Amino acid sequence: MRFPRLSAAAFSVALFTSSLFAAEAIRVAGSDLLDGALRENLEGFAKENDLALRFDLRGSRLGLTALQQGRADIALLVFGAQDPKPGPEMSNAVIGYLTSVVVVPADVSLTQISYPQLAGVFGASELNNYRRWSEIGALGEWAPRAISGMVLRRDTGLSLDLFRYNVLQTPELKPTIAQLDNAEEAYVRLLGNEGGIAILPSAPPPDKKLKVLLLAKGSGAGDVAYPPTAENLHTGDYPLRLPVHLVFRKGEAGKLSRVIRHLLADETAPALQAVGVVPLPVQARNQLVFDLETM
Repeated sequence: MRFPRLSAAAFSVALFTSSLFAAEAIRVAGSDLLDGALRENLEGFAKENDLALRFDLRGSRLGLTALQQGRADIALLVFGAQDPKPGPEMSNAVIGYLTSVVVVPADVSLTQISYPQLAGVFGASELNNYRRWSEIGALGEWAPRAISGMVLRRDTGLSLDLFRYNVLQTPELKPTIAQLDNAEEAYVRLLGNEGGIAILPSAPPPDKKLKVLLLAKGSGAGDVAYPPTAENLHTGDYPLRLPVHLVFRKGEAGKLSRVIRHLLADETAPALQAVGVVPLPVQARNQLVFDLETM
């Protein structure tokens, strides 16, 4: 029986396709918050390096279960306080942080703010109820103005819950707080005649006439306010943070090393930022690569 001859081009395609199926795919599971730009970045990296990657980014609990049951090789996870955590059979490293930042118009005469002040602006059941800028320390033309608070809706990410459960005594917002669909909508409102103060997942672009306030947990003389830099998030000095974990089974760092190194590489940082994750400082990333590869 004679078989049709394949052209050189068709043979190359067939060989490439068969090699992809022959290669054992690295299965990446985890938080749906990390889908989008990060997944696209990893898919591009895999294509350039002839790697086979499969993704299942439907949630952290599902991702951890998949890893524990052997249906995933790497999990990118975000844990709440009550969520189950990886056991001792897993390697667990932080690769970045989700955060909440406080954004105001650039000409507001404030450089920092505290948890108690924010609670008085946003909280429905707080000791203080701040309605005007003068009550949180603003001077000049802003002082007599009413404060317009705004947040992003819960279904847009974790910035609102991170704020509510860390800053407020009870996680209830005042009914006057605007809940918006995206950061661009907040920028428009902040730059309008009314101005305002917003809790957002990341700093605004440099070209906006907006600024991020330094944040302190307390309002006493000894309480220091910090900006949300990568260094301050990593040390815990900036308090509103939620770590993003890279988890895999111990002993498999060699098999996964190319993907792990890429996740921690400088060129991947913009993709992490695009999904709201502040990457580790460069020195911490380099140390983590060394630690993971020598364990």
